[in-house]
Amino acid sequence: MKAHKALPKLVNIILIVLIILTVCVYVFYLAPRLVGSKEEDALDKDRTYHVLVVGTAENEVLLRQIFRGADAVGDIYDCLVELNVPDSLARNETLQDLFDYASFTNADGVIAVVGEADAAVAVPVNLDGTPIPLITFSQYVPSMPQVSHIGTNYSELGRKIAMERRLTLSDGGSLVIINTDKENNPNYSTLMASLAATLAVWDDLHSTVIDLQSSADISRTNEPLAATLSDGTTSLIVCLSTDDSIRTARLVNDMGLAGTVGIIGFGEGNVVDAYLEKGIITKLLSIDSEGMGKAALAELFEYIRYGYANNYLTADVLVRSRSGQ
Repeated sequence: MKAHKALPKLVNIILIVLIILTVCVYVFYLAPRLVGSKEEDALDKDRTYHVLVVGTAENEVLLRQIFRGADAVGDIYDCLVELNVPDSLARNETLQDLFDYASFTNADGVIAVVGEADAAVAVPVNLDGTPIPLITFSQYVPSMPQVSHIGTNYSELGRKIAMERRLTLSDGGSLVIINTDKENNPNYSTLMASLAATLAVWDDLHSTVIDLQSSADISRTNEPLAATLSDGTTSLIVCLSTDDSIRTARLVNDMGLAGTVGIIGFGEGNVVDAYLEKGIITKLLSIDSEGMGKAALAELFEYIRYGYANNYLTADVLVRSRSGQ
């Protein structure tokens, strides 16, 4: 009789333990990963498909823009799009962790920003062990099974930079290109070759490349650079990264040359946008990241529905001036 009476108590204890374990899994594993997704009620929408946009914290700005683009067309594909990015660098969550989460949720597709260091990462798989369809951005990793890669057309980027130089220096002049690329990067080589070929059409434009070890060298303490900017011959500076654009804008402003020396910047984010609105950066080029998000979802569903997609796509380059110009 005692054993019979003790059975309901044992069942209750087991149920309580299961409830506690379920709460712990949600609080410590699932909830922190839902950072940055769209409105909370979006997760309650009854959609047929579920796609994750993932990447590490250092790519948060890019990831949010890609997510906005993909999310904007989610209704077309009956798809819930969820952004899954660590909420801080301190969490030190790897791309492998994020792919594992995609496997855990059995997502229908993954859109990811990857880097060279991610070559050995195991792609996400669904419950039967087959790879989840994957669209990648940033670095193309040949060894990684992916449906499609969306990259930058560096030849077109070089041509657009050259055209913006010409429009900015319509009467000719001298310009400086700041290069902080430390390696023999083929993308940079392609960009510079295209830029030089386009500039060669105009004899009245004179350009100089200043090679620096890093963006940190863009400062008043760098005597050759400061001397080049203060001698009165430089009309325009061209920067090829977000960090270079920000540091150059600060340097030009600190030297009292804002409005005298123009800047064609490259990149995206609140800081470069602020310098553009202040008129310190003259033109700002950036990759159409929201357009990339839309294209990624289209390619993903091309594959889901028909079993094929484009292996490689290139993103458009946007050119912006300050508001009202």
